[in-house]
Amino acid sequence: MSDAGTAGRAGGWSIRETLAGKRVLLTGASGFVGKVWLAMMLDRLPQIGRIYVLLRGKGRGARERFEKIVNESPVFKPLHEAQEGRMSEFVSQRVEVVAGDVSAPKLGMDDATYERLVADVDVVLNFAGLVDFNPDVRDALASNVDGAMHVADFCERSGRAVLLHVSTCYVAGHRDGRVPEAPVGDRSPGGKPLQAQAEYAALQQLIADVHAENDDPATEASLRDDVLRRLAERGHEGDYKRVTDMVGRLKRKRLRENMAKAGTDRAKSLGWPNTYTYTKALAEALLQQRADRVRVSVLRPAIVESATEFPFAGWNEGFNTSGPLVYLAGTWFRHVPAAAGNPLDVIPVDFVCKAITIVACALLRDEASPVYQCGSSDRNFLAIDRLTELSALGHRKHLREHGANALEKLVLSRWDAKAADPEHVLNVTNIRKLMAQVTRYLKHGRPEKIPSEVREWADDMSKTTDNGVRKLRQIEDVLELFMPFTYEHYCVFVCRAIDRHVIIEPEFRFAPETIEWRSYWLDVHMPGLRRWCFPEYEDKPKEIYTPKTPFRLLDPPAAASPSVTSTSVGEVGS
Repeated sequence: MSDAGTAGRAGGWSIRETLAGKRVLLTGASGFVGKVWLAMMLDRLPQIGRIYVLLRGKGRGARERFEKIVNESPVFKPLHEAQEGRMSEFVSQRVEVVAGDVSAPKLGMDDATYERLVADVDVVLNFAGLVDFNPDVRDALASNVDGAMHVADFCERSGRAVLLHVSTCYVAGHRDGRVPEAPVGDRSPGGKPLQAQAEYAALQQLIADVHAENDDPATEASLRDDVLRRLAERGHEGDYKRVTDMVGRLKRKRLRENMAKAGTDRAKSLGWPNTYTYTKALAEALLQQRADRVRVSVLRPAIVESATEFPFAGWNEGFNTSGPLVYLAGTWFRHVPAAAGNPLDVIPVDFVCKAITIVACALLRDEASPVYQCGSSDRNFLAIDRLTELSALGHRKHLREHGANALEKLVLSRWDAKAADPEHVLNVTNIRKLMAQVTRYLKHGRPEKIPSEVREWADDMSKTTDNGVRKLRQIEDVLELFMPFTYEHYCVFVCRAIDRHVIIEPEFRFAPETIEWRSYWLDVHMPGLRRWCFPEYEDKPKEIYTPKTPFRLLDPPAAASPSVTSTSVGEVGS
């Protein structure tokens, strides 16, 4: 432990002074958290030395992708407005986009770029990862596990760069009670022995076995017989090319499905609810084995949600995490599958970005802990039934003012949502199955001889119910994935390690106990979901920001050194 680190704990230290002039390699900058962190640094820390943003893309593709992100994402709107047409110069002085891929050796960079960054970077922030819960296990392994190893390789090659790896609290898997801020142990959540290298090898073998089974001649013969049978039933004579193409498509589809199932089955056999949490835990375990060669800390956020104030109150994107639960509370299907009294650990995205910044500085100051959890359940408890009640109140107010008709304004607005047993008769699965039956009848079961007006009505109604079935399936899938945390287990994530670091700047302090859940949920989070997330589910156009002066990333020779006196959003207000 350094003397500077000891002094920091006693009297506090400055985020700005610690990061001034530092060079950062950022992976996962296109994600929800990554974009907010990047914007926060450009806003509040213009004196940072350089941020190398790793993005996929060949040639100028990565640069163009970055320009599109900065020009279209509302995250960067306050910065555009503060810079008043100087955005290109301001960002280009501080950001260099690097084409690469975290899942590839040397991060997908060419040798010259890799060695240049190895010699220059002070800290690596690895936000990259595949957040799908049950994806093709090959994709999860490449992004969540191999990606973590490749950034560790980078830091080990450097010899001085430190690594902050962003994971998830839910590496805890199937367990109950208080979850400590401790490394992944030598046993899985299901109690089975866990040796990281052996598990990695077992996962690679599992993938090889699924490939081999899919390539077995017997598998192809079975698929070919199935294709020929289906073509015969439809009265089509299948020529060789047509049959071969169809078999090829079926083999590829079957392989993806079996890879997803294999990952899920492996995760559940070890006590993790899904492939995402399993591969994130495996990455942590492998990183622990390199702690003698790489200074690394793991930061585990809980459920990341709408911003409290940065880049502005309510910012969110995507339809995930608590979004389906909140959306369900505003429909006629208001029995949310959850156990009353269970916590739902929600943490706003700007709180997560503050925590990331603190831990990155702690690493640079050589006073970081191995693991930090970043949540609210330990410090500002929010029960799932209270969340459901607040969601219903928010919908009630909205429906009374903006309901589409009298039924919504007078009845649906008073239809209370509640936490209920997943097997409740009015659960989403039962409603979806009922709606699917209605759809089948409207399409195939109605009488042939009916008036044209009725037929047109039935066609329109079948499209509506079919669309409803698809939407309910999306909600059902997400609810099933969250079931371990909303119903089956009671987990409180200890979140205290970060308190060891006393921060001078108030705007960077991590204090989830200051969140007042009622006002946050009703006045910040739900309006944010309604504006930024619900339209995605409802097939409505996505709101895109268009700056007055488009941002263009300038070539490095035209970019001057960062100026510590440049105006930032934080200085002029937003």
